[in-house]
Amino acid sequence: MTPQLTHPPFRLSISGMHCAGCAASARAKLAAVPGVGSAAVDFASGIAVITASDALPLDERAVRAAIRAAGFEPGDESEAQGLNGRLDAITALIALQTDSRERQRARLRGWSQSTAVAGSIWIVLEILHWTVAHSSHARGWSDWIMFAGASIALVVAGRGFYASAWRAARRRTTNMDTLVVVGVTAAYALSVWNFFAGGVDGAPTYFAEACALLAIISLGHWIESRAARRANSAIEELLQLQPEFAERVGESATLTRVAVSELAVGDCVQVRPGARIPVDGIVVTGHASIDESSLTGEPLAVARTSGERVSAGTIALDGAIVVRATAVGSDSALGRIAQIVWSAQISEAPIARMADRVCVVFVPAVLLIALATFFAWWWMASLAIATVTAVTVLVISCPCALGIATPLALVVGTGEASRRGILVRNAAILQSVAAIRTVAFDKTGTITRGRPVLERIELVETSMSESRALALAAAAEVQSEHPLGRAIVAAAYAAKLALPVATNFRAQAGRGVQVECEGTLIAVVRDDAASARLEVDGVLLARFFIADEVRPQSREAVSQLRALGCGVALVTGDRLVAAQKIAHEVSMVESEVFAEQTPESKVAVITALRRDSLMMVGDGINDAAALACASVGVAMGSATALAVESADVILLRDDPQDVARLIGVARETFAVVRQNLFLAFAYNVLAIPAAACGLLGTHGPLIAAIAMGLSDLSVVGNTLWLRRRLRRGRTCASSGTPSTSHR
Repeated sequence: MTPQLTHPPFRLSISGMHCAGCAASARAKLAAVPGVGSAAVDFASGIAVITASDALPLDERAVRAAIRAAGFEPGDESEAQGLNGRLDAITALIALQTDSRERQRARLRGWSQSTAVAGSIWIVLEILHWTVAHSSHARGWSDWIMFAGASIALVVAGRGFYASAWRAARRRTTNMDTLVVVGVTAAYALSVWNFFAGGVDGAPTYFAEACALLAIISLGHWIESRAARRANSAIEELLQLQPEFAERVGESATLTRVAVSELAVGDCVQVRPGARIPVDGIVVTGHASIDESSLTGEPLAVARTSGERVSAGTIALDGAIVVRATAVGSDSALGRIAQIVWSAQISEAPIARMADRVCVVFVPAVLLIALATFFAWWWMASLAIATVTAVTVLVISCPCALGIATPLALVVGTGEASRRGILVRNAAILQSVAAIRTVAFDKTGTITRGRPVLERIELVETSMSESRALALAAAAEVQSEHPLGRAIVAAAYAAKLALPVATNFRAQAGRGVQVECEGTLIAVVRDDAASARLEVDGVLLARFFIADEVRPQSREAVSQLRALGCGVALVTGDRLVAAQKIAHEVSMVESEVFAEQTPESKVAVITALRRDSLMMVGDGINDAAALACASVGVAMGSATALAVESADVILLRDDPQDVARLIGVARETFAVVRQNLFLAFAYNVLAIPAAACGLLGTHGPLIAAIAMGLSDLSVVGNTLWLRRRLRRGRTCASSGTPSTSHR
């Protein structure tokens, strides 16, 4: 029976890819499989992510066959199980990253060896050409040296290109290496003909140029692979936060050193000063200052003592603590963060599809152009000139820069966002963030601290005491998760009031709660004149005035968003007077305040506020519908509260300024993507006609190889400059120094 892919998106590793063009070829083959809704292939990690369509079933066998049809080899079944969550995800990611790192090292070694061999031979042949080769008595032996050197270069430095092109040819397809192989072979074959087969006396040979092509193209691939390895470092840095071993506390306080993968929920572990915490959990004994910067980006350590939560991957700086595990492995905050960052870095943005479509048809089109160029110049001039010109077209058109223009920048952008404590689920979302023009904030927990406190109680029924009113309201709210309800309950506990027993709890979103208590119906609902009111059997007895403190960063966050050209709005269920007061404190105007909104009416407000370019920022609990409705939904919360399925972006820090930082990173990233695509397209648009018209002369293949290498270098350099700018901006933000990074 054919194994069905019942857990899309389906992930599978691919071996045999050695440039971004290979990834584009594999992606095209996967997209053509019946039942595939979308496919993305990441060259840096060697991972394919396939999402099934709703129309047809999809099977793993068809996916594997498509990968082999593209000339590559899919990963085995056990590896696929780990990648698709059927094994412990963080363990699978660590294994995958180790394997990916080894592949990258092998790829770099291979390209560096090819560059060294072909480059050394090229230099020797060029020196020979410009010194003794023109002498009549040295012509014979120098040509033999050139022939031998070029042959060695083709065998040693060219074997990877030939193997890749041959795999593609066996499956009746082409790839970027096809262009290289045809170009180098044509230059070498023409030189052999002129040397051995009695060509015109004195006819030029292109042995040195053939070596130069292999050397420069190999150097370009080495630069590309090195850049991809550096750009893909964010997930590696995250996985390094997971310690390999832990000290489990057993009976009689005995300590046993075990692998972290062996820990289970409920186990207690000893964490010594300076050690990383291996699990999410609660401190049982001890106290320590915890460095959480690796997860949240917050540079200041926070004190944690008995009863408080800690996260895996953080460091106990100055104290020994015992932690009882509440989440381990892929269920921990570190595990979930790593999975989100990894998924984002191997995903594909919509803008990349344009380059993919071009890459699919590019190689066959260039082969036709080169063939037409060859016959045109053979008819107009000679076989030698026709061959040289066609080879120049093949070499100069190699679209490596086009293949890496988008993926490298996206990996840099999503990686830098994660280092700032901003988790973006995929590259398509990052592209949507770059287009945001309006940001709507929920009030509680975003603009404010989310810890409202009861200021005063106004009694409407004079026979009711404040303590009795508070006890009844707290009895109704004790099961509620709403921040206002928690404030009432906290005030009752602080006053050490005995709460009556309540039953039949019912909550109505956007209105309040009601319970049955002591034979009466008690309701705590929204009030136009206060934060909430207490009703007993429908009779108003008291009003509660609850206040929340504005976050110190909120005013600056609004100012930064305006500087980015974004409009702002406050969309809250709180009463109008309270909402306008908060808005005034953060420099919002009355027209930007939408108060007394239910979860349903928030959706209508967002729809009216330019929904296609609007970001909604909320706490991810009461704002699920609004987050899902917006173009981009952002949930603010700590690293231990990441399960916000309706949010596209998760901010690990409770800092609204991260919203502006997110938009800045996205805009810079996609500005570089557009620049890279322009450089790649402009290069090919200008270079191919110039080569076909013979404007590069007899040294065209060499000039073409250098130009192609410079094209790759321009894209890689532009992307690494983005990485440097974003890293500098992150450093300035953490130190409080203003950044000069372009927004």
